[in-house]
Amino acid sequence: MEKERPAEGCLVACIRVPARIFALLVVVPLRFAGELLLVVLRPLGAALLWCLRVLVVVPAGWVCRRVLVPLVRALVAAVRAVGVALTLLGRVLVVEPAVWAYRWILAPLGRVLVLLPLLWLGEWVLSPFGRALLWCLRVLGAALAWCWRVLVVAPLLWLARWVLRPLGAALLWCLRVLGAALAWCWRVVLYPVLRETGRAIVRAWRIGGRLWRFLVVRPCRWVRREVWWPVKVEIQGVVREVRRVLLG
Repeated sequence: MEKERPAEGCLVACIRVPARIFALLVVVPLRFAGELLLVVLRPLGAALLWCLRVLVVVPAGWVCRRVLVPLVRALVAAVRAVGVALTLLGRVLVVEPAVWAYRWILAPLGRVLVLLPLLWLGEWVLSPFGRALLWCLRVLGAALAWCWRVLVVAPLLWLARWVLRPLGAALLWCLRVLGAALAWCWRVVLYPVLRETGRAIVRAWRIGGRLWRFLVVRPCRWVRREVWWPVKVEIQGVVREVRRVLLG
């Protein structure tokens, strides 16, 4: 048995009926018209493309291949020929006349106007000036050397010979005398005094050690042996007795 469909409301029925009428009256005719237009325009587009290829592309390719390319090649060849002609013309009209003018006019003229005056100036002005300057420098060097020798070296030599050498000799003699005096004082005065003082200190130390041993060490030993140890033994015995009595 077929299932019963649920009852539809009035609102759904009111919307569905006008929608179906609109689809039948508007949507279906428009879709049919679009399909018909596609069927009609597809051959028309193919025909237009064929016409465009035959009437435009093919003639344009022929014109480009047969007319423009040879024309461009001819223009390039003409430009090259013009460049070669201008190069030859510039070489003939500019470069070669310039080289000829430099070789036969400017170079000799430069030698005459520049090189010869420079040679004359070097020979008659700069060379004498350089020799004079060198002579002046030599004279100045000799004068400075003489001044150094007279004003510095000679006074230093005189000072060293007549002042520093006697002063050094006197200082050395004074040091020698002072050393001899110190040695005599040490040998005659200080060394005997220090020697006797040391001996006296040693003797006093020995005597003091003996007195310390007889007056301090031996009595302390006797007190420790005869007094302290017996008292210590008695005290330890008393402590043991008291501990035994107290602890049982």
